[in-house]
Formats: sequence, structure tokens, C-alpha cells
Amino acid sequence: MNTERLTTKSKETLTAAVALATSRGHATVEPWHLLLTLLDTGGSTATALLKAVGANPADVRRAANHAIDRLPSARGASTVEPGAARELVNAVNAAEQIAGPLGDEYVSTEHLLAGLARIDGEVGRRLHQFGATEKTLVAAFDQVRGGGRRVTSADTEETYKALEKYGVDLTERARAGKMDPVIGRDSEIRRVVQVLSRRTKNNPVLIGEPGVG
Repeated sequence: MNTERLTTKSKETLTAAVALATSRGHATVEPWHLLLTLLDTGGSTATALLKAVGANPADVRRAANHAIDRLPSARGASTVEPGAARELVNAVNAAEQIAGPLGDEYVSTEHLLAGLARIDGEVGRRLHQFGATEKTLVAAFDQVRGGGRRVTSADTEETYKALEKYGVDLTERARAGKMDPVIGRDSEIRRVVQVLSRRTKNNPVLIGEPGVG
């Protein structure tokens, strides 16, 4: 596939997979390496996707680690940078094929995970056992992205659920009983409710008296 179509996070993940295979002395970069780095790379959507389809990311990670531990390895000066296994190439190509019909211009980490689930191999079968099939994963894309977003830039993943990442849901905190009650501000509360009820200009701003900072 055209590597220019990979998001920044996808490139990081694939680079980490090569580094992992190299550090273990493996001759080829396998789908298992990619699966593990998808779970370990910060900003990847793999963990959230697995949770969305009912799979336990910790169980998937253990399975990947166990499979990697069983791969034959070579140590010493004779080791060279590993090449990509055919199954890995198939998975990345599958990810690109999944992205196209969805209207996504770049291949992100969620496409890579779905690509691993599509290929006919040990990784795909194991993911299916955890309930992470291509169909279930693709169906969960919108949930993980935070709405009907499309991957239109190399850094789109950084914007997923931006409010959840950088904001605080005060309504949810109040519902959970984590907000202190407001006492003696009945008139202010009524005014805020009045502003919120408007069709336009409905953003209340609370400020203190002059001089309070």
C-alpha cells in the first residue's frame, strides 16, 4: 500500500512493530507484533475498540505476548532487520481496503486492527474468539471516534473525542454526586436556567462582583 495514506499514529505503530521484532531477534515482523504495538502505542484506538466490542484488551495483550514468545528468534551479530511477513502485508492491505468504502482518506489504527481481524491466520482467528471480528470492529468505529467522523488527515486520531480528553463533563459529575451543592444562589440559578432555555444566545457566563478576581 501507499505509506503516505497511513496516519501518523499508524506509522508509529508499524515502526514500533519492526522495533519489537528486531529486539526479540525475529526474522520477520508478524501480525502479532502489530497487534501488541497497537495495544501499547499511546493514542491508538485499539484498546477502546476492543472494549467497545466486548473484548478484554488485557486478555488480547496476553495472547499476543504469548504468541510472540513462541516465535523462533536469533541473537548475535548475524541478526538483520526483519522483513514484513506475508500475513502482515495482507493485514495492512486489508486495512486500506476497509478504509476506502467508509470514506476515510487515511488508514488509521482502527483500520489496522480491523485488517488483522480480516486476514485468515492465527491472529484473525484469535481476535474472532474474543468477539473482535472485522464486522463488529467496523461497527464500533463511530463510537470510538465520537460521532460520524471521517479520517481526513494524518493526525485525525488526535482529535477523537476531544471533549472527553480535554474537558470535564459537569453534568455527569453532578449525576454521580461529585459536585458540591450550590447554596444561597437561587436567583443566579434561575437566571442560568432562563438563559439555557433560549433558542439563541443560550451560553450563560458566570462572573463575580468587581474586584473578586
